[in-house]
Amino acid sequence: MRASLPLPQPNASPVTGNPGDAELVRQAQRHPEAFAPLYLAYRDPILNYCSYRLHDTAEAEDAASATFVKALHALPAFRDDGNSFRSWMFRIAHNEVADRLKRFARHPESPLTLAEILADPAPSPEEAAVTSDAMGRLRALLAILPPRERGVLELRLADLSSQEIAAVMKISEQSVWTAQSRALQRMRTALAPIGHEARTNG
Repeated sequence: MRASLPLPQPNASPVTGNPGDAELVRQAQRHPEAFAPLYLAYRDPILNYCSYRLHDTAEAEDAASATFVKALHALPAFRDDGNSFRSWMFRIAHNEVADRLKRFARHPESPLTLAEILADPAPSPEEAAVTSDAMGRLRALLAILPPRERGVLELRLADLSSQEIAAVMKISEQSVWTAQSRALQRMRTALAPIGHEARTNG
């Protein structure tokens, strides 16, 4: 059963950027129904992150819903101690996804379901095939990485800054840069044979 979310009011509009988050958070802490603008602002980024990590649309939607429900319940205790609200939201999403992946490991579903990548219906079939192939290669490369390095790159792909990634993963910014550097080097090494083969066959 999917967790329920407070529905945005008709006059609620998405916010752009993060400068206004502090005031929106204060309003939502006083009145839970005022959480709607925050939900609208972070709905797509959180859902995209969950979709990317879980590879399953329905599961990602459930994970995103659970993230916002947990955020709403925990909001009264939120204190901006230097970590932005965005970092806080992504930490909740990161933990929610990690819990679900652990459950998948204990109770695996069919490989087809977990590996399924649904293409955007807007592109042509040819464009969708290219996009799906590229995403498949990227996921295959990420799969070879140690957990910390993979986590850093996945959050980077979700457009988080080094400071935000450090806050989400509870590591230093230097550790973020180290993990990213090592991850990219591993990926370049893995890609080298492919590049060599392409040049040989060309």
